[in-house]
Amino acid sequence: MSKIDARSMMDVRLGSALRWVALAGCGVFLVMAGCGQFFPPLSSTTGTSGSNSGDYLYVGNLEGDTIGGFSIASSTLTSLSGSPFSASIAPTALAVTPSNSYLYASSGDATGVGEIWVYPINNNGTLGSGSLAGSVGPAALAADTTGDWLIGVDPVYGDAYVLQIDTSTGAVTQLTSSTVTLPNCTQTTMAGLNPGLAITSSDDYVYASCGTAGIYALSFDSTSGALGYVGQLPGPSNGGADSGLAIATSGSTTYLLAAETVTNGVRIFSINSSTGQFSQVGSAVSTGSGPDSVLVDYTDTYVYVANRAANTISGFTLGSSGTLTAISGSPFSTGSLPAALVEDNSHTYIAAVCYGGNSDLETYTIGTGGALTSFKNSATGTDPTEASSVAATQ
Repeated sequence: MSKIDARSMMDVRLGSALRWVALAGCGVFLVMAGCGQFFPPLSSTTGTSGSNSGDYLYVGNLEGDTIGGFSIASSTLTSLSGSPFSASIAPTALAVTPSNSYLYASSGDATGVGEIWVYPINNNGTLGSGSLAGSVGPAALAADTTGDWLIGVDPVYGDAYVLQIDTSTGAVTQLTSSTVTLPNCTQTTMAGLNPGLAITSSDDYVYASCGTAGIYALSFDSTSGALGYVGQLPGPSNGGADSGLAIATSGSTTYLLAAETVTNGVRIFSINSSTGQFSQVGSAVSTGSGPDSVLVDYTDTYVYVANRAANTISGFTLGSSGTLTAISGSPFSTGSLPAALVEDNSHTYIAAVCYGGNSDLETYTIGTGGALTSFKNSATGTDPTEASSVAATQ
């Protein structure tokens, strides 16, 4: 795959999204990566990798084809030795395995040509040499809690699929029997957004969003890797488009939260734990302009939404009945065009990556009541980096 193709695709998506800002009053955009249909076995990986408990952040930089690496601690945000690391692709999606042994990065273009690479995470958080894992490039990527599987979503082909991880080498193999068609999901319905992807903590269900086509519920078996179609909830009738997704459990109920453009809000759904079906709870809750990435904190108490067009993060507390209440001080300022959010593994900090920079990486401490206080900021490479994705050790 040509590296230029992936960045050119980002330019197309960016232009489309900015036109949407002018027409619809919101500003959400991100590259939509394509994928092929086969993962060859990984030949080798290098470096001294293994389970570790270090607190590390990784940022995908589209410009320069690199991944920035950082350690975060009580008083510092420090760039890792050798960062930014060569990625060999323009990384549009990142995922870290639960054992913190491997980082996966994917990239692709509008024709379905793509690549996924795997990088061993060394004991000091640095990345070992990457290896090409296959000719697919999901636009959204997540690991299940067992660390045996990666799940990808690809609007180019309109499907979701499962990749088996060899935990001893990091190699991945696609399970062709676990490819599920997402009806009506296309690049057109994505309208310049990135698809959302969320997995329940029990690994029973997977949820994927595809812009104006809405949200899909899929069943998942973490023993066999089987993925099945459960149902679809169409996008809002007012023309809104769903993007970022997150899962939270409050009381005895599990909720799905979805960022929604045009209306500039978050929709909340309750999930039926027996069937995986989901239904909306109340009306959408207002956010800033251009909501995209959604994050629920480790305690399932706080919800954070990155508002791209507003350069802010909206913060909410999640009630037992699925209600969202604005956190005091919300919204919180970010750099330019916040693209993605992640919580660190000490559950002390929230990190935001900003496509427009100023700064590329911004971190915040989680204070009393969920309020965010600016902590440390950093460039993630040689600016402009076009930082667009972020992952953290678990």
